[in-house]
This record gives sequence, C-alpha cells and structure tokens, in this order.
Amino acid sequence: MTALDPQAVRRKLTPSEMKARMVYIYDETNKGNLAVFEELFAPEFVSYGGAGFGDLHGPAAFRDLYQQFLVGMPDLRIDSTFMVAEGDIVFVRGTLTGTHSGDFMGVAPTNKRIEWTGTAVFKFGEQGLCVARWQEWDGLSVLQQLGVIPTPPNAPTPNLSHAPEADPTAADVDAERVNANRALMRRFIQEVWNEGNMDVADEIFAPNATSPDAPGLPDGPQGVKIIAQMFRSAFPDYHMEIDLIAAEGDRVAAHFIQTGTHQGELMGIPASGRTVRFGEMGLLRLENGQVVESFYNPDMLTLMQQLGVGGNAPASGA
Repeated sequence: MTALDPQAVRRKLTPSEMKARMVYIYDETNKGNLAVFEELFAPEFVSYGGAGFGDLHGPAAFRDLYQQFLVGMPDLRIDSTFMVAEGDIVFVRGTLTGTHSGDFMGVAPTNKRIEWTGTAVFKFGEQGLCVARWQEWDGLSVLQQLGVIPTPPNAPTPNLSHAPEADPTAADVDAERVNANRALMRRFIQEVWNEGNMDVADEIFAPNATSPDAPGLPDGPQGVKIIAQMFRSAFPDYHMEIDLIAAEGDRVAAHFIQTGTHQGELMGIPASGRTVRFGEMGLLRLENGQVVESFYNPDMLTLMQQLGVGGNAPASGA
C-alpha cells in the first residue's frame, strides 16, 4: 500500500496502515511538502489545544502553524522513534531538530541548534483520513535551549538518541499480550499515581528499567517512586486520568490528564494553593510482563505557567 492509495483513503485503516501513513506524512513534511496535510487530513480535522496553544480546525490551519515553525527553523526535521497503533488511533513519539535562524514566534534568531521530543496521537476516520490530533512536547526544554528561561545548574541532559524502529509499520496482534499490557498501564496509573501504593512499582518495573527523559533519576522502580512521591506530596489531591490508550505488541501508550491543588513544595516552587490541570504522554515497552523502558512528555510548560512561573511560549509536538 502506498500512503495515497485511493482504496485505502476510502476505508478504515489497519494499525499497520495508520503507521505507514504517519511515516509518509513525516517524510513529506521533512521535504517541505506541507500539502500533505490537505491530502491526508480530513476537512473536519481538529488539532486539540494544550501545551501552549488553542484548538486548530482544518488542515489549512495546521499547515499554517507548521509553516510558522519553518520560518523560525527552516531545517526543522521530525524523526519518529516509537509508534503504537490500535483501533483508530496511533501514538507517535519523535525527536525534532532545527536551527533557530529565524523569528520563532517572537523569539529573535539565536542560530542555536535546538533538539526536543514530542508525542502526538492521531485519530483516523472511516475514510482513512486523519480527523483529530492531540500532542504534548518538551516546550520547557526548548525555551531553556533558546535562552528564554534559565536552565537549572547541573541539570542532566535527557538522552534523545533513541534509535528509530527497524520497521515502524510492523504490527503485533497478540491479543493476550496486548490486553495484559493495557491492564498494566491502567494499574500503574491507578495504584501508583492515584492511590500512592509505591510497592506496586516494584512489581511493574524491572530493576534495570530505564527512562531516557529522566536522566537524573535512578533506574528501575526507585526512580518511579521518587517522581510519583514528589508530585503526590506537592499535590495531596493529585489525580491522573487516562483519556486515550493504545497497546500493541510489547508496548502500550496513553495520554493522561493530571489535576491537583499545589499545597506543597515542587522542584523548589513553594506551595501556591493554585489548582492545576495539564496533560502528559506516557509510553512503556515491556519484557516478560515488566516495563524495561519508558518515555514521557509531560506538559511542564503549562504546569509552570499555572503555578505562576515561566512565561508564554510557542508550542509544537511530534
């Protein structure tokens, strides 16, 4: 199947076809072909807001946003590194790179090489066209790299060198494994994050489990416990809700909505009493029933703004 096969356009896509469609979209945008959005996004397409910007309606509006990023970074490139597809949605995590040689939504050119990660969920309709998109991105890191906000002293650098998949369109339809992995994600969120049962992390995460997005934390369940306890201490009424989830093969991905009242210190920010609501993408890879690798894109920029720190910023994702 080619990405523009008219037969595929007129029917619901399989998980492999959705992933092939995403590979094609990124290949074309990396070549500067923004007409791909009109070709493969439905007229009713919506890119839902969050991470610093509002909803976008229609492929032309999304193309215009992408064009703004090309003005700021003409060599902008997206490389997908992790996909999970199930039903009518596909999660795509990618690494984005570009040279800040133009105005980037109000930030004057710095000629710095910028690199960040983002995760997006794309929903495909009955006619094989993309009808909706949700995304989270590491906007805080982008602003730090641009010098808009300071980087904390001695801050560790995330490992963004995750190798692309050998065949990102391959599909694994082992129903038993898929159901088990989906249940594991739900248990992780409910029992560890919402209920604060940290012992469950020892069951879910392998001793050597890594999280490239959190290089300052120890491997294995201990790193999970540290970050979960930090947020639950800062937000005693903390709650995480899964609003999108997909499982496939050895991996499971979800989009979370997090809420809470800031009643304790968080990363040096004193309690403010403010209520927060922000999104996050989480992707887990499993072996023998345990997580061995995890990736996260929390909307830290929105969280910091809601807590009264940081400033307004441009936004983008995978």
